[in-house]
Amino acid sequence: MAAYTCWQDVLDDITNRVKKTKSLTRFSKLKNNEDRIEYCLRDDFIRGKIQQWLNIMCSSRHQKFWEKASELRAEGNICFQEKKYTRAVEFYTQSILAAPFPKSEDAGSHAEELSLGFGNRSAALFHLLKNEECLKDIDKAVEYEYPRDLRFKLLQRKGQCLIKLNQPTSAIEALNDSLVLLDEARLDPKRMARQRKEVEALIKTAEEMEQANVEEPSAENPILPLKCGPHPSIESASSSIDIKYEKQKGRHIVANQAISPGDTLFVEEPYASVLLPAHYPTHCHHCYVKVLAVVPCHQCSQVRYCSQDCVDLSWEKYHKWECGNLDSLHSVGIAHLSLRVILTAGLDFIQEHREELVKSANSLYPFDFPDGRYRNNYFSVFHLVAHDDMPTDDTFQYTLTALLLLMLLDRLNYFSTLENQSLRERLASSAISKVGSAPSTPTHKSRSPAHSRLSVNSVDDTDFQPGPASLEIFVGGLMLRHIFQFICNATAVTELQTSGASTSSVLNQRQVKVASGIFPTASLMNHSCNPSVISSFHRNVLIVRAISEVEPGQEVFNCYGPHFRRMPREDRQRSLMEQYFFFCECDTCINEDEREQRFQALKCASCAGPLRAPDTVNRTSCMDCDKSQDCASQLQKVFSAHDLFVQGLQLAAKGNFKDALERLKKCHKIRDKVMYKYNRHLSEVQDQLACCYASLDKMMLAVEYLRPTLVTTEHIYGKNSIEYGNELQKYSDLLINALAQATHEHAPCDDEFRGLVEETKIVLEKSHDIFSIHYGPFHESLKEIKEKQAQLETLLNP
Repeated sequence: MAAYTCWQDVLDDITNRVKKTKSLTRFSKLKNNEDRIEYCLRDDFIRGKIQQWLNIMCSSRHQKFWEKASELRAEGNICFQEKKYTRAVEFYTQSILAAPFPKSEDAGSHAEELSLGFGNRSAALFHLLKNEECLKDIDKAVEYEYPRDLRFKLLQRKGQCLIKLNQPTSAIEALNDSLVLLDEARLDPKRMARQRKEVEALIKTAEEMEQANVEEPSAENPILPLKCGPHPSIESASSSIDIKYEKQKGRHIVANQAISPGDTLFVEEPYASVLLPAHYPTHCHHCYVKVLAVVPCHQCSQVRYCSQDCVDLSWEKYHKWECGNLDSLHSVGIAHLSLRVILTAGLDFIQEHREELVKSANSLYPFDFPDGRYRNNYFSVFHLVAHDDMPTDDTFQYTLTALLLLMLLDRLNYFSTLENQSLRERLASSAISKVGSAPSTPTHKSRSPAHSRLSVNSVDDTDFQPGPASLEIFVGGLMLRHIFQFICNATAVTELQTSGASTSSVLNQRQVKVASGIFPTASLMNHSCNPSVISSFHRNVLIVRAISEVEPGQEVFNCYGPHFRRMPREDRQRSLMEQYFFFCECDTCINEDEREQRFQALKCASCAGPLRAPDTVNRTSCMDCDKSQDCASQLQKVFSAHDLFVQGLQLAAKGNFKDALERLKKCHKIRDKVMYKYNRHLSEVQDQLACCYASLDKMMLAVEYLRPTLVTTEHIYGKNSIEYGNELQKYSDLLINALAQATHEHAPCDDEFRGLVEETKIVLEKSHDIFSIHYGPFHESLKEIKEKQAQLETLLNP
């Protein structure tokens, strides 16, 4: 077999080989997904190549070994002794993932290994002040039979955490249990007495807290209620919207009453979703919350969870089939989501509703469904638009990918529960047995290898006559349908991440994709390059809020990626056609003016307005006053300014801020003279000057240069845009630092100081409003704003 490095290499190899025959021509005439799957399955060459790839990818590399767990725990102990607690947590986590569960065969005589990993990690978390995570680890350590003679330490630690979390009653209970277990500890009398004294002192502290009636603060719910309550017939949607259908638009969402910015229109869990492999080390495999104290899968060492509930839900829905086979699923990208959808639906459901699915395959209008309700279920996913009118090569490769997933399911004996014999029994030998027996899945020892159910006649494809498909082939056809759907309908599950810029006083925030999911209700919104909603996530829950006014009867629009404030019309149209197969005719695209040119324009010599793009002889005219003028001299200066800007960036990257400022200030002087006041490039150099001055701890100068960029950002992206909110956040960082610096130089009554205070208050209020619209009232960004407001009060009233 060729040395393939990825699944695409296999696809290209098969496609190139098949093109040399007439098989691809015959394939192109097939219009039915099931026929496409069976046609490829019958080909010995195709089947063999796919099976070889599965043999490579489905290995036992993620099994658990107590020896490995013990080694990793020892590494964690070294870090713990050196007080490198964060590093220790990661080693202990890897030990927990590698440790066999106590009652498994792999644990042997080392059943305590898992509990020791949890116990040790709880100690590191305690030192990191991660009290809630520490408590979870203590409970897990006890659950997995942490040695009784050492357990008194765990319960003392548990009591200490509960005291810090203002739960004195529970703390007293844990500490009393610690005293009882202390009698079983193998300690010398002197240490026993010292230990008892420590615990009794903690009990006294907890009792004093209990008498003071200290209450734990109630948890905040980051998900706001739907506007006007839930819709009576559309699951996960607000009653302020309805589903409409028109032949030209298809299904779409329309407001049935006035909608205001910040109103919640959808709160939807995914029908199915898939965490991106890059985030396996940091996020829960099921709900996608960022997690430090992870809980392991009981069979593989590859995935991490935030809680036992997520472990159990994941296993029941899909992981019992995917466990140990995720490497092969990573290779197929978004197609993994199609398999996840099938596993979520379940084979029994598909078998029971097969006839209903076939009959409704061409239905578009949602209320053709039973009881007239649009639900977040398999039928809603099944009826999403599928774009299968693609070039033959693409359709063929997507079919091969669906066949790979089908053969993986067959390898895992997914269809072995079926009572009926399938696939028309054309030949006694199976498709897979022709290229070698299928081994049992190494991480699922309870599964015995069963005879493959993908049995086919190995005949020349010229004899192929489509017939009634078996359930297995039908499932393969469903996965192919979902691949065609998810190219367009899958949603990126994102989280807001904060990173430091060139100075610790300035923070940048951006949305990072952590998973892909299918949200069938929210997917009904059509695209506009100027959308009326914004999407955010709490864990894996999609929250859609309005960001503009929507009048009754108006359509509610989402943005599929290309936004008119971030991308020129030609680029948007190209992007939408390539991925979503339509030409956008939203109001913004139809009425596109010279908007983008305005933010890259030179300055008019007469009115200082924006100039249009110059012609071939460098003649242009103003967008505002329409006066014609020559701009050759300005263009030459623009090139000189660019060279200075690049030099400034390079020097700043090396930490040479003094020389960087020299270049950047010269660049700014030129750009300020020749560029329109809202030109992106003018704002760009102002931002870099602010960063350099902040790095040199000259906060007031940084403020002066960053201030005008806010106006430009508002003009480009809009007053409620998250881009404007992020710039306000960055600006408030500088203002707070400038105020702290100014307290050493000015009296509080100083006019400049008071003006800076008022400006900071306004900036924080504006950013609070924007982040509330986008993310609701309990988002981390809003907590940061409140902390800044409190910090501002401290500066005013030290």
